[in-house]
Amino acid sequence: MFKYCVSAMALKVFSSSHLTKRTYRALGNTLGGRRRAAGQMPTHYLNRINRMLRLAKSYGVPKDGDKLIELGTGWLHWEAIVSRLFFNVSGILFDVWDNRQLNGLKNYLEQLDHMLDLLDADNTQQTSAHKLIAQIKEAKDYQDLYKLLDFEYVLDPRGSLNLLKKESVDLVVSAGVLEHISAKGASDFVDSIAALLKPGGYSVHSINIRDHLRQYDSTVSPKQYLQYPHWVWSLLFDNEVQYINRIQRSDWLELFRRTGLVLVEEEVETEDLSGLKVAKAYQKYGETDLRCGGLNLVHRKPV
Repeated sequence: MFKYCVSAMALKVFSSSHLTKRTYRALGNTLGGRRRAAGQMPTHYLNRINRMLRLAKSYGVPKDGDKLIELGTGWLHWEAIVSRLFFNVSGILFDVWDNRQLNGLKNYLEQLDHMLDLLDADNTQQTSAHKLIAQIKEAKDYQDLYKLLDFEYVLDPRGSLNLLKKESVDLVVSAGVLEHISAKGASDFVDSIAALLKPGGYSVHSINIRDHLRQYDSTVSPKQYLQYPHWVWSLLFDNEVQYINRIQRSDWLELFRRTGLVLVEEEVETEDLSGLKVAKAYQKYGETDLRCGGLNLVHRKPV
């Protein structure tokens, strides 16, 4: 618990001004960039590709000719780029911070190139991926990369999707992003996702509802924040540089339902909450909500 509290205090300090926020981003991108440029690709990156390939077989998205938007593309644009490895898609890469790390992307793709036979991809798809990875490795900069892939990078610090063309894409996808958008703005953001989709288009999101401070202290509960009243969390643990909105599973389901999008698939990753005392503010939620650590949602826009 000591590391948990100290980490929260440090993140609050980094959140205190524009200068400290820029410093945090610079440090994170420099240190993280070195690690990704030379380190091992995490196993869950491979799992995310297999999930995308399974969705393509189940629902026909993504497929050749589709246009997608990846929200919060972060360091590597992973969801969009691996979709492009196996399908001839175009896309928009949308983010609020420029955290791009080309050397990290190339390193992970180099490793992926030797793992393609572990994926649920046919021979044609594997051949296409091998060829495109070789071309990506030759890209000198991001402009080369985007020209090669037919992608557009859009940066908006406000995080607003309203300037993007309505009903213009077949797929809106994100991974580990929606838990970071403002709780107050979540409803409008989900409305914007629905508005971007063509009729028949799909919304695919992986949402990490766990307490992100646990990455600094594995001794605490995966959903440690459930123990604190909202005012305690706001006073002691909330921060802007690693903000999490703490929106729960049933709330996400309701936000998407109200847009008119139809739920076609839900996958819940459960956590053990033994010994955790749940604060009154969260006692209105059922066990499925409380134990939900990871939430994978697939919605379709009616024709």
